[in-house]
Amino acid sequence: MAGAETNPTTVVYSILGPDGTLTTYTFPGDPEITNPGVGQFVLSLEPPTFPGLYQYDVDATGTVVASRSGTFMVLANVSSPSDLAWAVGGPCTPWVSSQSVWSCCGQPTTTINGDVCNVDVSTEAMAASQVLFELSGRRFAGACEKTVRPCSKSWCGFQVLSRGHIVDNFGWYGSYWGWPNSHSCGCSPLDRILLSGYPVREVTEVLIDGDVVDPATYRLDERRYLTRVRDPLEPDNVLLWPSCQAMDLPDTEDGTFSVTYRYGMDPPLIGTLAAAELACELYKACNGGGVDCMLPSGTTRVIRQGVVVERLAFAAWGLQEGIWRTGLTRVDTFLNAFNPERLSRRPSVWSPDGPRYARPVGS
Repeated sequence: MAGAETNPTTVVYSILGPDGTLTTYTFPGDPEITNPGVGQFVLSLEPPTFPGLYQYDVDATGTVVASRSGTFMVLANVSSPSDLAWAVGGPCTPWVSSQSVWSCCGQPTTTINGDVCNVDVSTEAMAASQVLFELSGRRFAGACEKTVRPCSKSWCGFQVLSRGHIVDNFGWYGSYWGWPNSHSCGCSPLDRILLSGYPVREVTEVLIDGDVVDPATYRLDERRYLTRVRDPLEPDNVLLWPSCQAMDLPDTEDGTFSVTYRYGMDPPLIGTLAAAELACELYKACNGGGVDCMLPSGTTRVIRQGVVVERLAFAAWGLQEGIWRTGLTRVDTFLNAFNPERLSRRPSVWSPDGPRYARPVGS
């Protein structure tokens, strides 16, 4: 029957590890993929032994055609929660992959096997990303993800929905909710919700009453607003976002509303090259002197074959006369181009009368 849910004929998961290894899993066939429900597929794997940034692609073909890609981070084994402090703060994802760091260092990826310092350059990749993230004004966070539960703070009556639960009638004007972010341009206001974290890359899922909302009934405007639009199958039916929900219930229950999305800006190409260069230098320093660093630690003045190398403390040589001069060409080029004023963070404007962001819930 028309509109009936169905499974794709084939689903393929492709996972690229930080050591350059590509692994694929196919459904039907591989036992690692299960199909608990129509349109639902789960890939279950043992925790990878090699830490670092992993990239994945999921492709469905046949009766249903769809695809999705993303990344996830596997941390090195730690003995206590305090050892995870390096993962707190900084960008959501590393700016550079382990493969790029090894390529910059001139090391073949086939040698990746051994202890963390000598071979796992994913740690140096993340450390370099954190440093450049801070020095460039915290602008390039990479791909972050969060779930928010939008709701209004005002109570102005109520409306009973089809399932019988009650939602707030805050600012109800007969055709739309009076959200502070409602947009009046055009023939009628657009019902929209302000999402924190600019730019919003994509809205991955919206749940109302625990049910997935059809993506055809909303869109992303200005990389920050989740805007409700008419159902293409029922163009005369104006759709609106709930302005109130039961915040004490999980978003799988009736009377709830949640939005899951990805946000954050990727670093520019020169930023990724700078991260690879800095990570390579950190690796060389971690190597215990086995590999010469571009800037040897502690050097103040060296003269060899008529060439003078002089280095002061970082506070002096990192910034000289208002110009970034770290001694690393790509790092200096990136910082001087994207943060010449040495800002500590992206400028922002806040007003108590301005629109409020949809609030995140939980940890």
